[in-house]
Amino acid sequence: MKEKVGNLELEVEAVIDINGEEYKVVNVPNADEYKGFPPSWEFVKSHMLTWRPYFKAKMIEINNQLIPAVGNFLLNLDEDMYELLLDVYYTFKVNKPSIETNISTVITRQIEKVEEKFGRRFNEEEKTRLYIKYGIEAAILRDIGVIN
Repeated sequence: MKEKVGNLELEVEAVIDINGEEYKVVNVPNADEYKGFPPSWEFVKSHMLTWRPYFKAKMIEINNQLIPAVGNFLLNLDEDMYELLLDVYYTFKVNKPSIETNISTVITRQIEKVEEKFGRRFNEEEKTRLYIKYGIEAAILRDIGVIN
């Protein structure tokens, strides 16, 4: 069964009860799974150096892990997208960054973490590919209402 979450239709995987509230667990596609470009792609692409996203989702703690929720939807994200979302959450919601901090800052930090995992510096082509990937994922998060 599919449900509209923000601007996207997402597959509902389960319905669970948390503290008496019913939540639908939806799978959020990552950049590789999403066909084409999400509706917010043009906005993200053209505002990469100025956009300071406002974090709108609620973070629910389940088994000592923060799970993002939009309305009555719990978001099931892959590991990279979850790390991006957590970085956006801590950067823009929890820590109140300086005025120079923008979505590009967060994406660059994510790329550096991936480089660290691989134990090497990426070339420009690899960095560009990752930059686009994370930009698409930021657009997906914007389209489902996690950030704006």
